Amino acid sequence: MRSRGVWFASRRGSVATPCGGQSASMTDTASTDDRRRMWDASRRAHHLLSGERPLTMTEQLERLTAGSADLDRRGDVYGDGVMRELEERIAAMLGMPDALWLPTGTMAQQIALRCWAERAGTTRVVLHPRHHTLLNEEDAVTALAALTPVFATEEPRYATAEETGAAARGAAAVVFEVPFQDLGYELPPWADFRAAVGAARAADAAVHLDGARLWDAAAVWRRDTAEVAALADSVYLSLYKAPGAMSGAALAGDAELIDRARTWRIRYGGQLFSAWPAVVGALRGLDERVSRVPMWTAHAGVIAGALDDVGMRPLPSAPRPREFFVRAEASAADMNRAVLEVTETTGWRFLHGWWAEEGGGALAEMTTADPALDWTADDVHRVGRLVADRAGGTR
Repeated sequence: MRSRGVWFASRRGSVATPCGGQSASMTDTASTDDRRRMWDASRRAHHLLSGERPLTMTEQLERLTAGSADLDRRGDVYGDGVMRELEERIAAMLGMPDALWLPTGTMAQQIALRCWAERAGTTRVVLHPRHHTLLNEEDAVTALAALTPVFATEEPRYATAEETGAAARGAAAVVFEVPFQDLGYELPPWADFRAAVGAARAADAAVHLDGARLWDAAAVWRRDTAEVAALADSVYLSLYKAPGAMSGAALAGDAELIDRARTWRIRYGGQLFSAWPAVVGALRGLDERVSRVPMWTAHAGVIAGALDDVGMRPLPSAPRPREFFVRAEASAADMNRAVLEVTETTGWRFLHGWWAEEGGGALAEMTTADPALDWTADDVHRVGRLVADRAGGTR
């Protein structure tokens, strides 16, 4: 089960190319002024290829009141009310006994892993060195959660079932991220994923699913989210990705795990007095957005093919979730400048937020959502060539 794409790191880190080179920091090279101009231009644009139109705070509140949720009632106080409604809804959707809302995915996954460590009596947890808990959380997995990472592989790919089983022996839990953002949104074949999960279980380790993009993985695999979740002992969901909430995460698992996690939520400072705007947004997303992910995923193939036609290479090659990386030959600064100019002059916003690769070239993330559905392959060709001409080249 070898990687088909490129080893990506977080925006704090670097990108390893197939030739072994390292890029500069994966940070948008646009200036603060240009970002402000892009925000304004994106709000005025009539066609947005990636992501969604940025909203003011007033518009976000108006979206909440326009949704299907009943706001003429009490919200939540320290985790009850509408928050508990969301938790029960998520548990039922995943076919799991219980669920818990948390303010961040960072908190959700650290709590899940330390709960499994407490239950197993060992601090050893199996992670990939590019997993979010190690790459983006300032060493909190060791410094705060006091866990001991074990690597099934350090190569830029998913671990095989054999590697997973070997690393899982004596470990509390094995973490599976699907799709794996920092491996270029790679996703293993369904059979390989099930085999690796089976190997973890055979070693008597708990299976934790980093399902920040669970709906995306399920759409590529053409499986129901509950079928995917059934392979795991615990599941983390991001509620601001596919569901489109303002913020928040959920952790699902058995009653004992969630009860213990509820205690740790207090200890981590995640027991908010009230969080109803984020909670109501998540409920609305479950009603109105997640069912659209398969449509977004299908259209991602159209967008990726058209980008490839204009010399901007999509990664990974296949299978491709609705989010993926795109590589261009021009510099990140030139790409960001060109996208801004084309957006301001035409109202068509192409991919933005490019960051630099070592030795030249640039990378960006493509997120396929409702706005992208308005783009035909011809639209991508036309606007992509405008951007490429202004930027001075593509790969």
